[in-house]
Order: sequence, then structure tokens, then C-alpha cells
Amino acid sequence: MVAIALEIPPDVTFVILTTITLLAAILALQAKELIYGAVALAISFIGIAGFFVFLDAPYLAMLQIAVYVGAVVVLILFTIMLVRREEVEPVERPEEGEGAAGLWIAGLLAVAIAGVAALAGPNLPSSIQPAELPVSQLGPVLASEYPVPLIILALLLSGALLGALVLAKVDR
Repeated sequence: MVAIALEIPPDVTFVILTTITLLAAILALQAKELIYGAVALAISFIGIAGFFVFLDAPYLAMLQIAVYVGAVVVLILFTIMLVRREEVEPVERPEEGEGAAGLWIAGLLAVAIAGVAALAGPNLPSSIQPAELPVSQLGPVLASEYPVPLIILALLLSGALLGALVLAKVDR
């Protein structure tokens, strides 16, 4: 039996991954039901993990999936399921022009990123050298060279946990 290997060019892979990630992020923001928004957020986080795989950083991809999909999104889903539903009157929003400002900002941001990439393109190295740091040394290096981002990340995750606990609190 002959196996046919399908090789997708990296540019096409990047465009597909970007499209999936951005569409999932937009769906997460625009979802009427919180459950659908949380699932779309998980898909967006998995897309970001795909970018890490695409950049040849599988450890960061697994960390992305473990922390954000495995912890944050699951915490959001548990909070949604634990919180009592109350009857709330729907807020009337104008349908015309909804999201136009966001699309303009996203377009301007895309043009700015493309401009920076075009200007920096000739100055980039032709090949990136792989890091010589073993995974066992990653923790001490992060703790010694990047303590402030680690503290900010810890505070952010603690705030998310406290916010979930406040939302899940049952009033009796």
C-alpha cells in the first residue's frame, strides 16, 4: 500500500490557523450564550497553542493548553454552571453599525502589523538558531530572568479564581 504525504505550505498553514483563531475569538465575544462563548474561547486558545507549535515551541503549546484551556476555560464553564440564572430583561441594542468601530480598529491594527513586518523583514536573520536551554532549566531561568511577568501572571490567575468564586457564591 502506498502512502501519500500531503505537505501544506507554511504560509497556508499560518493563514488557516490565524483564521480559525480570530473567528473563534470573535465568536467568543459575540456569543449570546455564555457556554458557547466559553467553548469559542477554548478554540481560540487552542489556536494560539497552534501558533506555538508552528513556531517550534511545543512546550509552550502544551503549557498554553494546560493553563488556559485546561484551567481558565474549565473554571469559566464551572462558574457558568454553578451560578444561578436570574430573569433579566434583555437590553435593547441598536443593530445598525454594530461592531463597525471594532472592525476599523482591527483593520488598522492589521495594517500596522503588516507595515512593521514589511519594514523589519529585511533585517530579520535568515535562520533562527534553536535554543540550547533544556526543559529542566526552564523554571529557574524564568524565575531569575522574568520574575515580574511571573508575578503578574500569578496575580491574574488569582484574580480570575477569586472572581469565579464570587460569581459562584450562593446567596441564601
